[in-house]
Amino acid sequence: MAYIDDIIMYSLGWMSHMHHLGTVLAALYMSGLRVNPGKSWVGFQELKYLRLLPPRLYGLPKIHKDSVPLRPIVSAIGSPTYELARHLADLLQDHIGKTSSYIKDSADFINKISSLKLNPQDILVSFDVVSLFTKVPVKDTIALINQIFPEDVTALFHHCLTTSYFQWDNEFYEQMDGVAMGSPLSPVIANFYMEHFEKTALESAPHKPSVWFRFVDDTFIIWSHGEEELMGFLNHLNNIHLNIQFTMEKEIEGKLPFPDTLVIRKANFQLGHRVYRKPTHTDRYLHKNSNH
Repeated sequence: MAYIDDIIMYSLGWMSHMHHLGTVLAALYMSGLRVNPGKSWVGFQELKYLRLLPPRLYGLPKIHKDSVPLRPIVSAIGSPTYELARHLADLLQDHIGKTSSYIKDSADFINKISSLKLNPQDILVSFDVVSLFTKVPVKDTIALINQIFPEDVTALFHHCLTTSYFQWDNEFYEQMDGVAMGSPLSPVIANFYMEHFEKTALESAPHKPSVWFRFVDDTFIIWSHGEEELMGFLNHLNNIHLNIQFTMEKEIEGKLPFPDTLVIRKANFQLGHRVYRKPTHTDRYLHKNSNH
C-alpha cells in the first residue's frame, strides 16, 4: 500500500509490541498512575492477562475519487494506549473550540453563516488540508501541549503521540510523523494544532478573509480582495509549515460545498444552504432490518 510506503520508518517485528507494552507501563509509573491501583506495579506476567492488541491498519475506499484510493484507518481499540489516549483526549478537549473560527458540526456552521451579509465583490472559498492527520507536526504539537500541562502529563501525551505503530499483513510498522486516524486522541490533537496554525496564519497575512470558519481540516472563508490576492493568500498558508498544505475550491455559479452542506449565494447577498451529496451518492440506504 502506498500509505505504508509513506509512513514506514522501519519494520518492527513482534517483539516491538511487547516493548511497547513495557514503555506504556513505564510512562504510567513515572506519572504516578497504576494499571492496578491495588498493586505497586504490574509486570509482563500480569500484563498478558489484559489481552491487549496491537493497533491494526485497514482501509476504507474513497469511491468519490479517481482510482478509488483507500482512506487508511488504524484501529486502536484494545491497544496498549487506547484508554490512556481517551483520557488525554478528554483533558485536551477543554482547551479547544473556544475560538470564533471553530465549527462543531454542520448545524453550528449553518447557524454561523445564516446572519452573514455578502458584498458584491466577495468570493466564497474553501480550503482543505492535505492528509491532515498524518501530517500533524508531532514535535511542534507537544511543545504547545507543554505550555498548558504539567511535565508529567505532557510526558503521557509524548508517549501516545510518538509510538504510532500498527500491524499490517502480519508485520509491524511505525509511523514517522503525524497521528493515526482511528486513535481517540487524533481528532483533538489535529484541532488543537490547527487552532495554533490558523492564529499564526491570520496574524501574519497581509490580506485577511472577512470570515474564516474551520471544521477540523476544512476551512470556509469569504474573500474580499480579488482573485490575484486570493492566490497570494493560498501561497501564504502553504508556506507557514511544510507539513500543512492546502488545496482550494472556489464557488461555482454561487454554490460551494463545505463538507456535507452546500452553501448558496442568494440574490439578496445572504447565504442559503442545502444538504450536499457527492456525485457518487446514490440515495440508496440499507433497510433497518437488513443483516448487514
